Amino acid sequence: MSSERPVIGVGALNISARARQLVMQTLDNNRLSYGPMTEAFEHRFAQIHECRFGVFSNSGTSSLHISVAALKEMGGWRDGDEIIVPSVTFVSTPNVVLHNNLTPVFVDVDRAYYELAPALIEARITPRTRAIIPVHVFGQPCDMDAIGDIARRHNLKIIEDSCETMFSRYKGRRVGSLGDIACFSTYVAHLLATGIGGLSTTNDPDCAIMLRSLMNHGRDSIYLSIDDDDDKTPDELRMIVERRFRFAHMGHSFRATEMEAAIGLAQLETWESMIASRRRCARILTQGLAPFGDRMQLPAIRPEAEHAFMMYPIVLKDEPKVDLVNYLERHGVETRDMLPLIEQPLYVRKQLLRPADYPVAQWIDANGFYIGCHQELGDSDLDYIVELFERYWKGTTARVATGAALVLVLEGDDRYAADALDQIPLELFRQTIVLRRGPATGCALPPRGAQVEEYGIGTEDPLHYVRNELNGTSCDQVVFFTADGRRNPADVSKLLVLLGRGHDIVIASRFLLGAAHLDQAEPVSYRSVGNRFFTAMANLMFYGKLTDAVNPFFAIRRERLIEAPLTERGLRGMYQLSITAMKQRWQAAELPTIEQRRPSRADLLQAWGNVVPLSALLWKEWRAAKQSRGRSRRPS
Repeated sequence: MSSERPVIGVGALNISARARQLVMQTLDNNRLSYGPMTEAFEHRFAQIHECRFGVFSNSGTSSLHISVAALKEMGGWRDGDEIIVPSVTFVSTPNVVLHNNLTPVFVDVDRAYYELAPALIEARITPRTRAIIPVHVFGQPCDMDAIGDIARRHNLKIIEDSCETMFSRYKGRRVGSLGDIACFSTYVAHLLATGIGGLSTTNDPDCAIMLRSLMNHGRDSIYLSIDDDDDKTPDELRMIVERRFRFAHMGHSFRATEMEAAIGLAQLETWESMIASRRRCARILTQGLAPFGDRMQLPAIRPEAEHAFMMYPIVLKDEPKVDLVNYLERHGVETRDMLPLIEQPLYVRKQLLRPADYPVAQWIDANGFYIGCHQELGDSDLDYIVELFERYWKGTTARVATGAALVLVLEGDDRYAADALDQIPLELFRQTIVLRRGPATGCALPPRGAQVEEYGIGTEDPLHYVRNELNGTSCDQVVFFTADGRRNPADVSKLLVLLGRGHDIVIASRFLLGAAHLDQAEPVSYRSVGNRFFTAMANLMFYGKLTDAVNPFFAIRRERLIEAPLTERGLRGMYQLSITAMKQRWQAAELPTIEQRRPSRADLLQAWGNVVPLSALLWKEWRAAKQSRGRSRRPS
């Protein structure tokens, strides 16, 4: 049945072997509260961001909350005092201001980078203004020189909301070191993902002490963790015992665990490659989407700044986003709105703003969205995204003109076919051939204009039937899809994209990195051993590099299919086709696919029944290749 997860999500989570090792080390140490993992994580993160102190809390929102609270208490701010916040940010930014009994004052953002517009700030400053919260949205820093100048002239504090931006530099300095306090998020879809976590960084030791206290119920700073009474003299220990249950401030329980810190610490070991991958994805998307620059505003990088690309924001210049967003979602690309804020009922009801006063934010809300730009995206994913935009803006004329044919093989319950037909973009295909093994058993109807044939009795198998049917036609690309519920119909478009890039054959592999095979969670699995074995043997014998050689889900150029010397049927025919691709040095590619259900008993019996025939075929093909090489070396 259809997958519940999108083909391409806005975020990625991949718990590495190193992270698992550190988590297990934490459990072996029998330590879950603040300890060596958290201390190391805080120190390393602060060091990377050019700060002396880091404080790890349970969320980015908590980090923001205690940062505002710390400056309010240390600065003697009164309830109702004001803090400048941008009109495009996540709701946590103004919410923490309200939670601290302060007043958020909204300022519109600039049209190019979607961040706090310095030219508009001073008009909103009053005698009660105490701070500015510049929000580094989508992965890059704000114009901090201009904001810093305003803050100094008006004696205002700066709290960097850097929950969406890590590791980036602004004029040579890292985010996190550009204000009085900075706040980061390690939520699961962010740059570092510990689950739900946050960090505050600062270079002010008094501020760091206050942050740590407020995070831990407002406890006296003499005792903030169970390690604080280690290696102390009797007099020091007596003082700690007297004060360790004394609470000096109105604090919160915002602490995180050692396991979350362990996951974050592991990711800090590879942050440079992660950011490099995100920037590479952004470059590919920007290059691929550049032809539509008259319709869409693509992300710009501020001069003398770096972009971490936590996401890839897009704003349609002159039209609402709803149709394009729905199109992307229908085809498996997840989208998110670009932090809509000014229309939120809470702020309108509290009369904190009038949406009409923020024209740029209104434009972004109506026309802006973002898509994924993370390190788990492969070239085929990025090509697919670009292909979808091309289809949307140009229509399907270009693709259909190349003459693509879909071969839909129906086996078993036709309800799987109905689900596949809902997801496969049939408009991309000039011709649709439906091959049904036996009579219909469900409610699926063949698409209008489809050519329907029964096979299995008196009819050749799909490969041979299609080879004969398409010989002499104008269709030059063929996609084979077996609608049995195991294969993901959302990958059909991705196969076509890779084929269009010049490959001769493209296979949807269950064994590539990023793919999902349903036996992976089992301690012992035998189901995929045969396929892996025969694939490995073919690679060794014929110098190939496939991962899934016995596979009925693939796309191929018609001329390659016709010229292939196929003598086998069924799974053996698929294997022979893969061997031919290796022997004849076709341009072969694979893309990862997600297996959606386990095979039936009949599927498994069929696979086991092919073990001996596949072995015989492999031997025959190897002998033929050896003899051919011998003839070519024989002198004439």
